[in-house]
Amino acid sequence: MVFAYEGNATPQSLYHNLPPDAARIVIWDYCVGPYLLDPFYAQTEAGRRTGVAGLRQMAPDKFFQSEYYAKHYSRTGIRDEIGVFAAIGPRRVAVISFARERGQPIFSARERAKLAEVGPVIEALMRAHWGVSAARDALANPAHSAVPPLQVLLDRIAGGVLTPRESEVIAMVLRGYSTAAIGANLVISDETVKVHRKNAYRKLSISSQAQLFSLFLKALDESSTSGREGHAVSLKKRG
Repeated sequence: MVFAYEGNATPQSLYHNLPPDAARIVIWDYCVGPYLLDPFYAQTEAGRRTGVAGLRQMAPDKFFQSEYYAKHYSRTGIRDEIGVFAAIGPRRVAVISFARERGQPIFSARERAKLAEVGPVIEALMRAHWGVSAARDALANPAHSAVPPLQVLLDRIAGGVLTPRESEVIAMVLRGYSTAAIGANLVISDETVKVHRKNAYRKLSISSQAQLFSLFLKALDESSTSGREGHAVSLKKRG
């Protein structure tokens, strides 16, 4: 599967070879908004435009115990994944993902190294096939619907009362970061992380990550365009 990311705009599916049932979850449900919690999207959001990265090497430390993984990612049937990143425009980054399904072995260090060796060739092919010049970018990739950034979604359902740090902390909780990892990333103590999370949960009237994820889905429903509302609702029900 190949996705194109451009800021906080809805990802575009450039290509996939998945059967319809799998594509509904991996492609179309994903594009409704769960991509906001995806480690591959997070890499592009952080500015990555090139290189090869494996899911298990870049995912947050508690990703596989997160509500996002339990309610969405596990439904994809994907056990492991490697992505090749390529800048295909002034603002666009394409990621081609190679996935292993449940029941298959995870990618070995040797396999990851081999893919890294040919990564530059794959990137060049991606740029040649999907790339656009700065002059053609606006015409080739017109503005399309966007889901607000994760912190904005969460703060919106809290009535705008979350502090920037509280929004930042609970966004990282949703993405699968532990208290220690959040503290290390934000350069604050574990106790300070716990205080921000507790205050955010109180303002949101929740007490668990499961309830936080439910609020995330609710926010997606409210932010979805009319053409995508059915997907957001179906994701919530199947979760």
